[in-house]
Amino acid sequence: MKKINKITLTIMVILAFVVGITSCARVDGLHNQTAAKVTFVFKNFANISGDYTIPGNFNDWDNSKSLITMKDGNGTSDEIVVSTANIEFSLIQTGDSGWLRPWYTAGVLEGNGVDRGTAGEPYQNFYIDALDLNAGEIILIIDGADIVATPVVQ
Repeated sequence: MKKINKITLTIMVILAFVVGITSCARVDGLHNQTAAKVTFVFKNFANISGDYTIPGNFNDWDNSKSLITMKDGNGTSDEIVVSTANIEFSLIQTGDSGWLRPWYTAGVLEGNGVDRGTAGEPYQNFYIDALDLNAGEIILIIDGADIVATPVVQ
């Protein structure tokens, strides 16, 4: 009986070791999860300046961290790890408590006053569909000169 227990214990230790070295929990996602590094470039945004953030569904709508410094309506973020191909996001001043969750579905959940049709203004909502997460690095150019700023994947 002791021999079986030793064999069982040995097998369990080996299995635990194998599982431990073959699984790799990543801070930014699950094992083998595809993710891209995205740089957001905002231009022609109504001469706004200061610290801004980019809350979205890829960062739990966190508006507390400055991700981009805007100067004269232009700014480029640091790379942000994005692990979802369809992203919703906004451009807001860092920590703006009046705009906690800016995204809404038209006709379903509206209520944030500043939005749609305010060319070059912050507090717009953006949607990018089907990012290629295998691309590694992506630059998104959002030009606020249009009536509705349209992000372009470059």
